[in-house]
Amino acid sequence: MLHAVRHQTESLLAPDDLVPKNHPFRDCERVIDIDALAKPLDALYSDRGRRETGAGRGLRLLVMQFVHDLSDREMERFINDNNAARRFCGFGMQERTPDHSRFCKFRSRLGIKGLMDVFAVMRESMKCAGLVREATTFVDSSKLESKLNAWKERDRAIAAGCDTSTTRACEN
Repeated sequence: MLHAVRHQTESLLAPDDLVPKNHPFRDCERVIDIDALAKPLDALYSDRGRRETGAGRGLRLLVMQFVHDLSDREMERFINDNNAARRFCGFGMQERTPDHSRFCKFRSRLGIKGLMDVFAVMRESMKCAGLVREATTFVDSSKLESKLNAWKERDRAIAAGCDTSTTRACEN
């Protein structure tokens, strides 16, 4: 009896009902049209054989994995346990989510260039909406010496009888 009541209650709930209206992934959905980004990628999937996750869900899963810095196995657990993740990726409460192998297969289908292109579009959309800021610092390290070389130089100076407290190397 309790099982029947629990199942009936769960069937009335949707992930959308359990995720706050101000959740960050809702902002992401407003700013990035992931389904439009996924449209050209649908060609990567066949309409025959086993039903796949699809390009739209695949991209949403990749975004989630990237934002939360998760491994494939961690992502598998995360999508199962997190209502906001389920909602963002379009999975119902009772729907089976992909296992860890799907994430790797999807990335392989996209390839490095495909991944870079998709994330560049997403980043630009989020940047234009003010959701992310980019700060880059470049350092010219061509003149930096490694610690290993500094120790070798010190050892040579000591062996040559130089005072290492005032000079770096002994001139011969």
